[in-house]
Amino acid sequence: MNSLKITEASPKPEFNIFYFAELNGSTRIEHSLMESLEKRWNEWVPFLKAYKLKQPEDGKGTDFLLLFLEKDVEDAVEDIWQETPTEGLAHHNLAITLIMSAAQSLLPELEEGKCAPLPKPGEAALEAFESLGLTWNAEGTVNRQYAVFTPFPYSGGCEVCYLEENCPKSKLKR
Repeated sequence: MNSLKITEASPKPEFNIFYFAELNGSTRIEHSLMESLEKRWNEWVPFLKAYKLKQPEDGKGTDFLLLFLEKDVEDAVEDIWQETPTEGLAHHNLAITLIMSAAQSLLPELEEGKCAPLPKPGEAALEAFESLGLTWNAEGTVNRQYAVFTPFPYSGGCEVCYLEENCPKSKLKR
């Protein structure tokens, strides 16, 4: 069994207000919400985990990038959602912005509007997930709400994506 070598990656997420606004469907952001978003961003960055999953030196195959926000962020978003659904949605979108900004800092192609395709993980990737406390679900998700798992370096979009059949953005479906 070829195990993947897991090394920490060092993303540099930067808050992109335009990306957030598009994701949130906002044309303007109230000052009080902006203050809350800034506070939460700074609180949540330490909960960002990023790893490179590399094939053994003699192994053939794809290397991967795995990023996720720990459960504390999911819980914080849920708490906000329970208080105020509108702010909950904004903070949910903030978490997405954070994870995607982190991915974009390591894969600049994603800044060009390209998707981060989700590959179907093989046995070695599943083993790596498990060692990091993650569980893969057949729907193409891990047990973290805010996560990115994609080939590293960037190696294509829809044509290498596990979700290609069900993705509304798929360019391969008719």
